[in-house]
Amino acid sequence: MSTDAFEWHAARRRAILRAHPEVRDLYGHDRSTAAWIFALAALQVALTFYAGRLSWPAAMLLAYAVGAFPAHALGVLVHEAGHNLVVRSSTANKLLAIVANVPLGAPAAIEFRAQHALHHRYLGDADGKDTQAPTRHEARIVHSALAKLASFTFGRFYFRSRPANHVELDRFMAINWAACIGYGVAVLAFGGSKAFAFGLVAGLAAFGPHPTGARRLSEHLTARRGQPTNSYYGLLNRLTFDVGHHVEHHDFPNIPWRRLRALKRIAPEFYEPLYAVRSWTALMTSYVIDPRYKVDQYIGLGGEWLETLAP
Repeated sequence: MSTDAFEWHAARRRAILRAHPEVRDLYGHDRSTAAWIFALAALQVALTFYAGRLSWPAAMLLAYAVGAFPAHALGVLVHEAGHNLVVRSSTANKLLAIVANVPLGAPAAIEFRAQHALHHRYLGDADGKDTQAPTRHEARIVHSALAKLASFTFGRFYFRSRPANHVELDRFMAINWAACIGYGVAVLAFGGSKAFAFGLVAGLAAFGPHPTGARRLSEHLTARRGQPTNSYYGLLNRLTFDVGHHVEHHDFPNIPWRRLRALKRIAPEFYEPLYAVRSWTALMTSYVIDPRYKVDQYIGLGGEWLETLAP
């Protein structure tokens, strides 16, 4: 059963296509994404082994200040491959997602592919089907600034009680796990513990307490009543493959990242009136320290509407 949030995007899609049928020309694949996957994976591997030669403070600073950016970008490209937006073949997209996943350490690409499809289909479902929604248990126990920070950083590993989070093991998941574990062993053997820690810290920061990680908060923040999804059009889109164009993505999940700006240009009347997050960095800071921000402020699941408050 679809949710109201899903239907909001479906209705928008129909209206946009009636007004601008040329949007269909944006559908398809972007093979250049494959080149970006290999280039950024190589960059992150190089940074990892370079970090092994530094002092501990310098290695950790490098992880947060530099390494988190390519780590986040690789995660975005895992997302692109998860939608089969890189090449036509599903098999090739899965293998490319695994390549992008390897320097991130934790094997997640194949699980994410299945879980993210459910997120699109059941957007805003509060009973476990939306794999990105907070759990009811999480919302009950997480209130303080420290708890919110810990939940946002580590919660995806701890709060795994959603039924949709379980993905059956198949050969691609086995390849994903084997590749990531093999990479981790190689980093420890040839780069040492500082290199290994660099990868962990960069990956955690990239999707946690970091300017790029804040986009996870911004995408479905309870901001404007009746609007389940928000976009961000700031400068950090240039380092994140335009992942900030999130309303556009949910409206048309079959348009690759490179053409989302074109979608907004073609149909500005459908996007410019919407609420948009202005700053990921300010949002991350506000979420942690401002008690008015709560874990359950996700597509109206609870809390107040934050349009006048959110950065």
